[in-house]
Amino acid sequence: MSYKFSRFFTILLGFPCTIYLMLVFLNTSVKAQNTPLYNQNYLSITADGNLNEYSPTTAPFLVRGTVTPAVKDVQLLLKKLGFYNGVADSIYDYRTFSSVINFQKSRNLFADGKVGLRTWEALIKADNSTSSTTVSNSPNTLPVLRIGSRGQAVRELQEFLKQRGYYDGVVDGYYNAATSLAVQAFQELYPNLRDDGIVGPRTWEVIKNNQ
Repeated sequence: MSYKFSRFFTILLGFPCTIYLMLVFLNTSVKAQNTPLYNQNYLSITADGNLNEYSPTTAPFLVRGTVTPAVKDVQLLLKKLGFYNGVADSIYDYRTFSSVINFQKSRNLFADGKVGLRTWEALIKADNSTSSTTVSNSPNTLPVLRIGSRGQAVRELQEFLKQRGYYDGVVDGYYNAATSLAVQAFQELYPNLRDDGIVGPRTWEVIKNNQ
């Protein structure tokens, strides 16, 4: 009688353990299926802030805790754009996370702090826009820029001013008060320019000559 009872008791205790182990196994399997795979082709990339070697559809999915060269590339680009002021160390930490959120907001993206397909597309587009900040058009054909102006010309102007230390804001293509003040600071150095914060043909010409 005692043998049967002890056997029943052992089976009774073992059943919950079996259920628990099955649940742990299933949970681990689900996590593995939902974990983004890192494209091995990007492991050999030398991080330089240049995103032309990435494709949005194959670029790695970056989240907090990720440590890869791709994170450093993103950090370097965000630093150049004015969103990130930390160390480019390849570690997707909270500061990087916050910078990505601010970048996403500036591009009207879902601000979740994760670098997925849409954010990669926006980052690569921003990189292509800032890779060449030279003014290729004639100063007389470029638009007059003032507070409220938007577009690629404003973005190139902001990048030019940022590279020379006049502007420390976000390169977002919107001509705000900070951009105007940066233009005024630049104009003050040239006697032939009126320091009104408006970029017309004469200011464009000086910018072109200083590239």
